[in-house]
Amino acid sequence: MKRTAAVVCVSSLLITAGCSDSKSGDGGKADPDNEKQASAQVVKQFADAWVKAWAPDGKPTEAAALTDNPTAFGKRLDDVDSALVASSVKVTPQGEVNCSDDATCTQELAVEAELRGIGAMKWTSTATAVKVADAWKVKAAGDTIYPGLGEANYLKRTRNLPARASIQDRHGVALTSNKPIVIVGVASGTAATAATYAAFTKNLDVDGAKLAKRAKAAPAGQFVDAITIRAEQWAKLRPTMGKLPGVLTMGGTASLAATPTFARSVLGTMKQANEDTLKNAGPTASAQDQVGVNGLQYAFQQQLAGTPGGIVSLRDGKTKLTIKEVFTQKGTPGKPVKTTLDTKMQQAAEAALATQQLPASLVAVQASTGQILAVANGPDVTSYNRAFQGHYAPGSTFKTVTSAALLGSGLTTNSSVPCTDTINVFGKTFKNYDALAAYGAGPMQKAFNQSCNTAFISQHGRLPKDGMTKTAAMFGIGRELNLSIPAYGGEVPAPKDDVEEAASMIGQGTVTASPLAIALVGATIDHGTAMKPVLVPGKDAAGTAAAPLPAATAAALRTFMRTTVTGGTAKLLAQSGTVGAKTGTAEVVKDGKVVTNGWMVGYRGDVAFAVIVEGGESGGKAAGPILKNFLSKFK
Repeated sequence: MKRTAAVVCVSSLLITAGCSDSKSGDGGKADPDNEKQASAQVVKQFADAWVKAWAPDGKPTEAAALTDNPTAFGKRLDDVDSALVASSVKVTPQGEVNCSDDATCTQELAVEAELRGIGAMKWTSTATAVKVADAWKVKAAGDTIYPGLGEANYLKRTRNLPARASIQDRHGVALTSNKPIVIVGVASGTAATAATYAAFTKNLDVDGAKLAKRAKAAPAGQFVDAITIRAEQWAKLRPTMGKLPGVLTMGGTASLAATPTFARSVLGTMKQANEDTLKNAGPTASAQDQVGVNGLQYAFQQQLAGTPGGIVSLRDGKTKLTIKEVFTQKGTPGKPVKTTLDTKMQQAAEAALATQQLPASLVAVQASTGQILAVANGPDVTSYNRAFQGHYAPGSTFKTVTSAALLGSGLTTNSSVPCTDTINVFGKTFKNYDALAAYGAGPMQKAFNQSCNTAFISQHGRLPKDGMTKTAAMFGIGRELNLSIPAYGGEVPAPKDDVEEAASMIGQGTVTASPLAIALVGATIDHGTAMKPVLVPGKDAAGTAAAPLPAATAAALRTFMRTTVTGGTAKLLAQSGTVGAKTGTAEVVKDGKVVTNGWMVGYRGDVAFAVIVEGGESGGKAAGPILKNFLSKFK
C-alpha cells in the first residue's frame, strides 16, 4: 500500500552516450533492430516509471507494463516500496549496455531511495531487457529491484530512535527526561458507546462528541487517538476507563518535565506527529514519532531528537531468517538545550500561583543580563504562555515609564502635581482607582507611591506626541523580542489625540504589554539599562536593548519604587527584603463588561519580576500576595 510523502524525485538522467544514436527523422525513437538502442530505451523508460511508482500516491502500473510479467512485477515493486517505507527514489541507468545475443541485454541501475524517517539508501541492481515478439521488455525479476531478492526473498527494515536529549536549567540540571506515556483513544466505527465518550469528557477533558464524530468517520480497523497522558495517570484511570467499550491504548515514551505543570508553557509538550509538527521535525521524522508541539520542545525539535538509525536486512522468503544486513545507518543522539531558567525559582513561582483561583502569570528575570529565571502560568494546567504572549493594558505599572518621561521633560521628584478625584481631557473623564481619595497637590513621588491617575494625567501637556513612545523604547518596550519561543514586547503607539495620550500615561488606551515586557521594565529600573531577554543562551540575542537611562532618572525611579513598598500601595512587600515595586490596576472590557486586571512589577537584588492576575481587584490585593509568597521562597 502506498503512503503519502512530501517529496517527489524526478529522474532526468539520460541513457549512456554509446546507446543514444537514433536514425535521422525517427523522432528520437530507438531502432528496434539495434538491440543496444532498443534495450537502453526500455530500461530508461522503466527507470522513469519506477520513480513515479515510488512517488507519493504513485502506482506501479506503468513500470509493470514495461516488464514481461506485469501482474507479478507490479505487486513485487509495490511490496518493496512499502517494506522500505520509501518516500522517493532516484533510478539512473548507467554504464554500458551488454548484450549476450540479439534478444537479451543488461544494464546496471543506480538506485537511491529515501527511506522515510531514516535517510538515503543506495544500491545497484541489474535490469535485464528481453525481446518478446517484436517488443523489448524488462525481465520481471526480483533482482531488478534489489540484488538477491530472487523469486521469494524480501527486504525488512527496522528504525531505531535515539533517546531524546533533555532541556536543562541554567546550572545544567535536566528539566525534562524520557518517561512512559499512554496514547488513549477508541476503535473506529461504532465500537465505543455514549458512556465511553462521556468518560473521555469527564476524566480526560476530551470533547467526547468530537471524538465520536472522528471515530465514526475513520476507516474500519483504525485506532483513533484522543489524548496522550503520563503512564501513572493512565494507571489510575485504567480500572474504570480500560473496561469501557471501544477504548484502545498504545504505549510509548515522551520527553516530559517532572510534573505536568512544571514550566509547561516554556518547555512545551509532546504528542504524536501531525502534518504541521512532522514538517517542523525534519526529513528523518516519522508520523509515529512523539515530537514537540509547542514551546522549546517544538522550537528545538531536531536538536533534541537527534537522528534515527536504521537497518535493512535481506530475508529468506521461506524461513524468514536474515540472510544479511544490506543497509545500516547509525543514529546520532540529540543535543541538550540549556536555558536560563532557575529550577528553584521556577518552583517558587509555580507554588506562588498554585492557590490562585483566577488566571495569573509570574515572570522573573535577571536584571543585569535579561536572562529569564522563571515563567509560571496558572493556576490551571495550560500550554498557553500568557506570561510571554499576552497582550495586556499594563495599567499603573506603566507609571514607571510615565515618570521617566516627565522627569525628562523637566519635572523633579518634588515637583507638585494635583491629585484630584477626576480630570477631564477634551470631554473624557478619568478617575482614580476606587481605594484612592484625592489629596490635592503633592510631590510627584507621592503621586507614584499612591498611584494617582489624575496627578499624572494633569501633566500630559508637557510631553510631545511621541514622548511616551520614545520613553517606552528606553525600557525595551515596542521592539521585537526575537526569543526562541513566541513573545510579545509590547506596543506604545504615538497617540492620535490628547485623550489617547492621557490614557497612555496610566497604561490604558492603546498601550499593551506582556508580563515579560513589564518584568523587563522593572529590570531596566534596577539595572539602569534595558537588556534584551534571553531564554536560550547562544540562540537568543543578548546585550543592551537601549541606551542607559539618565542616571538621575534611574535613581529617582528606584526611590519611587522603594518608597511605594515602605509607604505606598505595595506595602504588603515591606517585610520581603529590600524590594522596589509598583502596583497596577488596568481596566479592560471582557464579554461586554468592564473588569480589572491586577498587576505588580518590581525587583529585589538582581531579580526583577512582574505578576498579572486577570480579573484581580487591584495590584496590591491580587498580585501582592503572589509576590510575597514568591519572594519568601528564595533570597
